[in-house]
Amino acid sequence: SASSASESTIPNSPPQKRRCTAKGESSQSLEEASEYLGGDNGIRFHIHPRDEIKICDHFLLGGCPQGDSCPLHHTQYPYHWQIRRRDSKAWQSVSESAQRHLEKLYCDTGEDQIKFVDKGGAVGSIFLHSMKLVCFVGPYDKVRRLSNTSDPKENPHFPTEWVAYWKSSDNWKKYEEPISQGLLAAYEQDEDTYTFERQGRFFIVDLKRRVQRNRDKGYVRLFQRRPSYRPLLSMVPHLMTLPRRPWGTVPSTSDVLGENPKDGYCGSFPAAWVPKPPDGQVFLKTEVLPTEVAYHRVCALFHQSLSKEKTLVLGIYRIRNDDLWEKYTRQKAIMSHACSLQEKHQLEKHLFYGSAADFLEPICQKNFDPSFSRLHAPIYGRGCYFSKSAIYSHRHGQASKAGLRYMFLAKVLVGKTAVAHKRFRHPLPVVLGGQLCNSWVNSKSNTQVYVISDNCQCYPYFLISYKMLSDPVAVDG
Repeated sequence: SASSASESTIPNSPPQKRRCTAKGESSQSLEEASEYLGGDNGIRFHIHPRDEIKICDHFLLGGCPQGDSCPLHHTQYPYHWQIRRRDSKAWQSVSESAQRHLEKLYCDTGEDQIKFVDKGGAVGSIFLHSMKLVCFVGPYDKVRRLSNTSDPKENPHFPTEWVAYWKSSDNWKKYEEPISQGLLAAYEQDEDTYTFERQGRFFIVDLKRRVQRNRDKGYVRLFQRRPSYRPLLSMVPHLMTLPRRPWGTVPSTSDVLGENPKDGYCGSFPAAWVPKPPDGQVFLKTEVLPTEVAYHRVCALFHQSLSKEKTLVLGIYRIRNDDLWEKYTRQKAIMSHACSLQEKHQLEKHLFYGSAADFLEPICQKNFDPSFSRLHAPIYGRGCYFSKSAIYSHRHGQASKAGLRYMFLAKVLVGKTAVAHKRFRHPLPVVLGGQLCNSWVNSKSNTQVYVISDNCQCYPYFLISYKMLSDPVAVDG
């Protein structure tokens, strides 16, 4: 069996800045960038139409001395996907969510044919092994993936790490060393073939046709190379093209009523970076950046039950609604008044709530509505259903036409609980064994679901946007 490639030695310091050069560049041959894109943080990106040009690692790591005149691509990630329009022959970048969706799929050797759609009704397939695009309905005819360097001396933090595979029956296996290293070097040097010997047998790999042939017996196997996946959060410390909060812009939140400054979701709420909604606007939704600890912690909770191998978090947002927050904190003070110290620690939980896109704005404006439970077969009675696990709430959400899904991570005052029964209706509290009950649960021994009937006991704290990797890639949304 083949073993994985040995790890390269990575220098500790970033490469020294120098003039960027593109392969085959001359003063006459350098083409104008076909796309100039502006990022949310004011960074300008550009993509050249010519193939065989790499993404600029100086730009990714924090500064390219040539700026807009750089002959290399300036993109947000160390990879970039584009599709070509059949009529104009112009390359068009796919959406930000599609960038990450395609890259995740491409790094999985088990994925080959994937479906894509766009808002205009285009439908087609991308074959990742051959990098061919077939558009059944729509204006596209080609696909390409741009990449940064694979040299750790050029980028010591997230170089592209290519892995060479050969097809054995129904499984892709990694080439062992030193065969893998030689194969990848030949591919980088644009050679046509690579010959190697293993256990007394000679093999010829056709790098253009992507097949391996036994020189003596003629047996043919498929060959491919794919990159190792680089999770977004692993690149955050060094990927300078991501939006970041300026230092010194974090005001104190110690005077925010009802919020614990030691809240585990980093950054008290209303978060330091969530401004007050403009006059006449009920709520404000502000993106949590991948550089924030809150992003990491929300992702960690989400992926405890929804695997990273099946889902892709696209965005996390904080919701600020001062009216709802005031009601919530007032209710928290009332419920905690007669609680023991231990009960106060158990009073509030952060729980998931799956939602369809049509309900997002009403929830952010008016809070969760107990009457929505009628839409999801309320087996535990009428109320707002929250769950400790994202996978439960996922089952009660609904994907948009573009495959986008939404889930809240809410603050919920669960208080004293009782085991659920369909006869429970609001208003609570319900007298149970002489005690007042604030919420009901599916089980006391293995509590997964909490139901409340008074929406003063909950607050839409974070909103998570995500996709299932099995959904079609929405190239423009």
